[in-house]
Amino acid sequence: MLKKFNSLYELFEAFPDEQSAIDHFRAIRWKNGEFCPYCKSPRVMHFKDKRTHKCSDCRQRFSIRVGTIFEGTKLPLRKWFAAIWLITSHKKGVASTTLAKDLKITQKSAWFVLHRLRHAARTNSFNAPLKGEVEADESFFGGKDKNKHASKRGKDDKAVVIGMLERGGELRTTKLDT
Repeated sequence: MLKKFNSLYELFEAFPDEQSAIDHFRAIRWKNGEFCPYCKSPRVMHFKDKRTHKCSDCRQRFSIRVGTIFEGTKLPLRKWFAAIWLITSHKKGVASTTLAKDLKITQKSAWFVLHRLRHAARTNSFNAPLKGEVEADESFFGGKDKNKHASKRGKDDKAVVIGMLERGGELRTTKLDT
């Protein structure tokens, strides 16, 4: 279901309008069946606008965004998807001023988007276990003793970094505390 895009243009081709982005997000969120985000009931009614829903049990009205990082924002999902693509495709990250200019939103909104996405990246649902064959290796990073200042020589202060690669998939690295 999740497609990888090589460019922002491909992303906007895949989601030509807001409804296509909503439909895509609905397919991801409700892949195991529809449910109410308030009471988890599977009895969900849909309105004609295809954007709002109502629970038959708790009678709460909601959109597909409720209970996600997109909740409480008026920013279109297409812009959220573009922000996700921009942040994850740049090695050194994106400043809120740059993101604001690229998405034609205010800097305050861009800052908010960045913080929501950074928070989401720390949650367990984004850090699911690697699947299939996984290769792992460790390495020590730090200078040679002969290149260090005399006061720093002989100290074992190299950083230990471990990396895990899912064959044909994701790479994860982390610095180990020693």
